[in-house]
Amino acid sequence: MSLTNFALKEEYKRLENLGDKLSEIESLIDWKPFRSIIAEMYNNKTELGGRPNLDEIVMLKMLVLQQWHGLSDPELERQATDRISFRKFLGHVKSEI
Repeated sequence: MSLTNFALKEEYKRLENLGDKLSEIESLIDWKPFRSIIAEMYNNKTELGGRPNLDEIVMLKMLVLQQWHGLSDPELERQATDRISFRKFLGHVKSEI
């Protein structure tokens, strides 16, 4: 385990002790069925290529966070980078944490 992963694990333990509502919600919602619905909305697979889409479930979760916390697009991006609870909810923190 890297020093970074160790530090994140310790920080997340502190958050869990205080209560991580997003972790509780994560265990209640099966996000997989949404993937096929959302995937139909994106059609950038052309001959021209281009940047691939972000994962559909991550995008949905970001919209959920944005709505629940009343965040603008730029603030959502900042919070998703800064807050360990957001990062874990979005799957950007390794699952062993």
